[in-house]
Amino acid sequence: MKLATYRHKGDTASRIGAAVELGGARYLIDLAAAQTKLSVLGLPLPTDMRQLLELGEPGLDAARAVVGKAVVTLGDAAALAMWRSARLVVAEDQISLLAPVPRPGKLIMVGSNYKSHVGEAGATASNLPPARSEKHDWPAAFSKFPSVVVGPDEPIPYPSHTRQLDYEAELCVVIGKRCRAISEADADAVIAGYTIGNDISLRDIQFAEMRRGLILLGKNSDASSPLGPYLVTRDEIPDPQELHIRCWVNGALRQDDTTAHMTFSVRQLVSYFSRVTLEPGDVIATGTPAGVGIFQNPPEAALLKVGDRIDIEIDRIGRLSNTIIAEAPNDR
Repeated sequence: MKLATYRHKGDTASRIGAAVELGGARYLIDLAAAQTKLSVLGLPLPTDMRQLLELGEPGLDAARAVVGKAVVTLGDAAALAMWRSARLVVAEDQISLLAPVPRPGKLIMVGSNYKSHVGEAGATASNLPPARSEKHDWPAAFSKFPSVVVGPDEPIPYPSHTRQLDYEAELCVVIGKRCRAISEADADAVIAGYTIGNDISLRDIQFAEMRRGLILLGKNSDASSPLGPYLVTRDEIPDPQELHIRCWVNGALRQDDTTAHMTFSVRQLVSYFSRVTLEPGDVIATGTPAGVGIFQNPPEAALLKVGDRIDIEIDRIGRLSNTIIAEAPNDR
């Protein structure tokens, strides 16, 4: 399934839905409302993604049952019209997609996890600590605040306190089961699915912090973690190490790689970070390949500017798009 958190335009309450193709158009089925309408048995479906994930596989099975029955029902044009009128099913142009998990409990960000990215950093970033390009036996990571997460098409303000705003396309793992100290062999069982992330970075601040052994403000500006558009369940991506990942800025291709080139695989990352208890809705961003703006020549031509649009696409998940806007005066 492709699951989404969304909001009807003009509403404040969010819902969760499943994306389906009906008559050549994409719609979202309101899972909780459709379950009631169709009298589908199973666990009652909530309207919050983290609550759905906390139900585990029985909750996802109930959602699949709703989708299966709804698709059959909506094959009839009159039924589709009635469901649309009742907002049981909505066209994507009628809603705003939010981050699939709007407020992850944990947002773990993996650094230097593609050989190509480590190579470009080592070749061009003389202002970085030497350890930045060294090979390690464990993944480097930092965290982001849940409050900086935004969804598809939400604007990203350009902070007034930076001159080096950058992008990073990333495959993100969404945890679906509470776990601790699991093996790589058992990692699949705790993964709910996958989404796309963009690790927006303030390079001048980030690198200054790294030289002191820290990362905080350089990675945690407002709206610096777009996620979306969907949470694609694990059964639709049996091997996360064979996904094509690409990033465009204003239509120009900047990043183009595959997850096969990760230094630490998805299973290794989930196992390693389960040294702290992982919970449903936690997100692990698995790192970015080469092509970020700061390591281009010259970087000033590739770093983000107000008005720039970033599009990130990963096989089987979709496309995450966001635009850089000027920071509002009252936010400074």
